[in-house]
Amino acid sequence: MMTTYLTVDDGLKRSLGYLPDDDALDSSDEERMKTALKGAENYVQGAIGDDADESFYKSDSVFELYKLAVNAIATNWFLHPSTAVSSTTAKQIIGQLRGTYDESKVVNDDGATSKLGQTNL
Repeated sequence: MMTTYLTVDDGLKRSLGYLPDDDALDSSDEERMKTALKGAENYVQGAIGDDADESFYKSDSVFELYKLAVNAIATNWFLHPSTAVSSTTAKQIIGQLRGTYDESKVVNDDGATSKLGQTNL
């Protein structure tokens, strides 16, 4: 099961032109934002690797790029729900994050993978 790390106040509202406590938003817009955000997080996490965990996504070198990719996809899906595909920018960021994640894994002598810095006794 995928984990959500972001809320609509972590940049999605602003990318759509709203302030965090904007009176112009109604509850149905907020629900659509939450749904788009959750879907975008699932999409990005699935594209990077299902075995990546919070320590990867919340790391200093990854979190801002993760947030940017998720918000770009969620914004596109919110504004264009019937024709939305991932933006080129989001795909490039996902590629960069996937490479960063692959670099954080080590293949052990037995063929199993572990995170960089872990030892398997």
